[in-house]
Amino acid sequence: MTNLFHFITRIIKKRSIKEDFKLVSYTGDKNHINVLFWMCVIGSLISFWLVVLLAPLFPTINFLGLFYTTTDFILLPVLVYLLFKIWKFYYRQCNKPSKIAEKLLYFIKANKLYETEMIEKKDSENNIERVKVVTNSAVFGFCEDEETLIVRGYKNADVFNDKISSLDTGLSALVGLTVYNKVDKISYCDYYFRKKQDERIVMASDQGKAHNDSIYIPFNSNLTWNVLKQPHLLLAGVTGGGKTTFLNYLIIEMKKMRATVYICDPKRSDLSSIQHFWGKEYVASETNNIARLTREVKEQMMERFAIYKENPENFVYGASYVDYGLEPIFLVFDELGAFRAGADKKTFAETMSNLTEIVLKGREMGVFVILSTQQPNASNIPTELRDNLSVRIALGNMSNEAYRMVFGDLEGLETVSGQGTGYIFLDGLGWSKPKYLETPFLDYKEFDFIAELKYYS
Repeated sequence: MTNLFHFITRIIKKRSIKEDFKLVSYTGDKNHINVLFWMCVIGSLISFWLVVLLAPLFPTINFLGLFYTTTDFILLPVLVYLLFKIWKFYYRQCNKPSKIAEKLLYFIKANKLYETEMIEKKDSENNIERVKVVTNSAVFGFCEDEETLIVRGYKNADVFNDKISSLDTGLSALVGLTVYNKVDKISYCDYYFRKKQDERIVMASDQGKAHNDSIYIPFNSNLTWNVLKQPHLLLAGVTGGGKTTFLNYLIIEMKKMRATVYICDPKRSDLSSIQHFWGKEYVASETNNIARLTREVKEQMMERFAIYKENPENFVYGASYVDYGLEPIFLVFDELGAFRAGADKKTFAETMSNLTEIVLKGREMGVFVILSTQQPNASNIPTELRDNLSVRIALGNMSNEAYRMVFGDLEGLETVSGQGTGYIFLDGLGWSKPKYLETPFLDYKEFDFIAELKYYS
């Protein structure tokens, strides 16, 4: 952030809060404009009387030695100019956009986030009168740059302490932006607003084809997946929620990264048809082949460990697969529930063991897992496995229990509509709750998925 926090009340002392908030409470925008109006009226009258008073003193003026003219012809344009400047200033002040500080001060007053009491004081005639004064106020601060606005509410162990953490809706309405993240600390609560709203990615076949040598996969215009810092992805969703389309997008993006991609599709849906182009070495549908594929991916991971971590000649402390110049490996597993239903206990146990080992160890050596399921329960995805997936996405309207399985204990997720819409949570970003997500859109009439797949394979 380029700007420091600007505090509406600069010193967190009762007396300072009282003084600052009195200024806000009793000198609002309306009073300010009224005072400004009368100042402009007075300025206009002064300008007018100056013309009236000066006119008799100089009845004629030799204008540049060319001709004689009366003072009125000179002073009248000056008067018009002064009046124009005065009322132009008034108009600008009246229509000046509200600043964040002014909005926050309004928010405090409108939501009664202050305390008052009656005190006795002497007036100019030494009479005692009772007046209401502000004794305490909620304290807010803010900082912003071109993309983000952060509003901070301070917890000062007063009556507003609990309210500070539940102002999402009110602050969103105040600044006209959606809260995309909230960080709730002991002494303050930060509300993050993105000025530039998320734009959905639309895939088109005529887009310029280029490989991606980074560790990032974009989810929308503002959100990217750092596969190194946030390894492994869980994708849950109802039928027709857009899981397959999103997996197709991820596969294309993985191939752009020059990655080796393996696909397990026990449902034998569209993903299994990719074996026509890649072969059964990379795509498996039968339960035994799926178990074999997970075993081979685990063995590749262990081979990398043996070469780069256990060999002193290659070992570099703290290095990752990027530092060793290795290309990533992705294992896409679509519909774990279907696999559990079709596999015997031994095959299922072996596969889950392979997946768990990859999830626990794979990040360092660039081996990642994407798990997709309609029912993200403990029967389909063991808890140890699920808890180590750094990216969790739920598409479509799921039950509260399903949301709890994906994101943990939470409440208040709104209904989503449209294919490919849902919620996402990324570890390591300080998010307090999942964020709304519209996954990239693939129009299969305009986007040739197979042609793209062949190009990057």
